[in-house]
Amino acid sequence: MSSKEDILTITADLFYTNGYNNTGLAEILSKCNLAKTSLYHHFGSKAGLGIAYLERMKEELFTRIHKWVNKRESLSEYLSAWIWYIKKSIKENKFQGCPFASFAYGLSQDDLKIFSSKMEEISKEWISLLSEFIRSLQKDGKLKKDQNPSEIASEMLAIYQGHVTLWKLTRDPKQIETMDRKFKELAKSVERR
Repeated sequence: MSSKEDILTITADLFYTNGYNNTGLAEILSKCNLAKTSLYHHFGSKAGLGIAYLERMKEELFTRIHKWVNKRESLSEYLSAWIWYIKKSIKENKFQGCPFASFAYGLSQDDLKIFSSKMEEISKEWISLLSEFIRSLQKDGKLKKDQNPSEIASEMLAIYQGHVTLWKLTRDPKQIETMDRKFKELAKSVERR
């Protein structure tokens, strides 16, 4: 196997499941049936592969968000879809938490220097994308106009990250139920009735 896309697909699964630092270069090379020189040819280094992974996860997430916001007519509906997706992914054993947070948790101080600007960029874009959706709901009269879209988006991510992290630590499904309840409370506080 030598396709850059195939290497990234296999490695993305390893990084998401095991974490960046818990995935060794030897494991990547073995799973991809690849020589080290081929990996370096395509990605330059394991860190280059890590950046490519973050980009891929960002693309997948943002594609999903665009798809979801185009189908949802309210914040409540969007947040319910988010919870549904998480529960479905957990049931199918495909959910390991937020790919960005999971990636970040296992990084050494040296690795943080390499990846922190990319992760900050992704976080800002994520908040911006959610803020755009919130602004569109405000424009349509579905959300209170005196609410700050960026603050609502940040709160959505804080609720998500906090409860998904607690779920990952405990595997207690109550964390997902609590996240659902917090999302509903947030939506109720900003939606026009």
